[in-house]
Amino acid sequence: MAIHLTRSNALLLLTPKTGSTWIRKKIRELGIAFEDVGDPAMREHDLLADFDRSRYSIVGAFVRDPLEWYRSYWSYRMEKGWRPQYPLDEHCESDDFETFVRRAVTILPGALGNIYTSYVGAPGEEIDFIGRQENLQEDFARFLELAGEEFDRAVLAEGSRINATKIRPDYPEELKELITLSEWETMGRFGYLADRPDPIALAEMQARYPRDAHDLRLLSLWTEKIHWTPDDRKREAGRPVRAETRYARVNSNFALYAEHKKQDPQYAGERYREALRLDPVHPRTLCNYALFVARHEDDTAQARELMLRALAGRPNHPYTLGKLAWLTAERLGDPALAEVLYRQSLAANASQHELRAEFANFLAGQGRAEEALALLGPEAESQDADRLTLLTHASLLARSGRLAEARGFQRRAADAAANATAEPAANAAANAA
Repeated sequence: MAIHLTRSNALLLLTPKTGSTWIRKKIRELGIAFEDVGDPAMREHDLLADFDRSRYSIVGAFVRDPLEWYRSYWSYRMEKGWRPQYPLDEHCESDDFETFVRRAVTILPGALGNIYTSYVGAPGEEIDFIGRQENLQEDFARFLELAGEEFDRAVLAEGSRINATKIRPDYPEELKELITLSEWETMGRFGYLADRPDPIALAEMQARYPRDAHDLRLLSLWTEKIHWTPDDRKREAGRPVRAETRYARVNSNFALYAEHKKQDPQYAGERYREALRLDPVHPRTLCNYALFVARHEDDTAQARELMLRALAGRPNHPYTLGKLAWLTAERLGDPALAEVLYRQSLAANASQHELRAEFANFLAGQGRAEEALALLGPEAESQDADRLTLLTHASLLARSGRLAEARGFQRRAADAAANATAEPAANAAANAA
């Protein structure tokens, strides 16, 4: 429920984990006339939409630094139990704080921002007063003054914290960075972002591509997520990944985004170089920057040198081996060495579907169509073959004069494309149902 101050006709909405218990206690100690309003089933936390704002002289609510809100929420649930009727509990419950945070920022990114909006209103449509839990005593006094209530400020200073959780999890900077990325807009909206570092220069990236701001934030989170499993193994083995390497990964993906999605090679080059400043031996960044140099600066020699630097640190890095094979075939004109590199790359990671198709086309271009078909055939025959594999195999069959077989694989490729289009639509319909 919410608190209605009956003398001043002010309404105070109680955002979860922002000092509601302390506020209730102080209202009673101050002797301010009030009544609980709203739905008892909401457990003191009725939303703004449940009330007619025009009926009240002033409407207020509090917010809290998201970094502390998530810690407090998890600690409270560990002490009081999880409630699966709430999305954050249903999808993110864990006895481990790190796991809880990781689930929250990837399954429900920006969840707290949605919660805050349901109490204080959407941007541009805010309620009359928004206080901060960090300044609870002073901001609550300001709310009472705005409402026109008479009260003794000394009473607000009496006593200690109420309902504080006793569980204090380890809170490394990496988890704080994840929450900052997840709640980026919310932290900016309520003044919490200014005190946070921005080691990946997300603000700069968003300023350059403002229409892509949301996607860039999610790209940052996705980059972190895909490395958690290998990074955890390294940490357990006593080889924790440096923060600079994590930042380099994001910068490298920002560079790819600028280069390929925004066709902005100048800025892409800046981001590649920043990634390599942070981690000069990161193999994928070295390889992608090498491709950038080859395509945009037409410097094959430097591109090769960058790829060799990557392989010096990771000799069997499949991605780099595959790209060096392409460079060797297309720019250096050494098909024999290119073939060796293609085979080494596939030996290191046989699930590279695009590279296998590329290698098959390379063999066909060398007049070795049967070898190309033998290379691609088993994968093309499988029921879960991807569209590129099917189309490449169909093309190779057609070039070999096996037109009937080629048409069969073309039909399968068309079906694969149709299924790929239909699946997101079906998922959207299921989610809407």
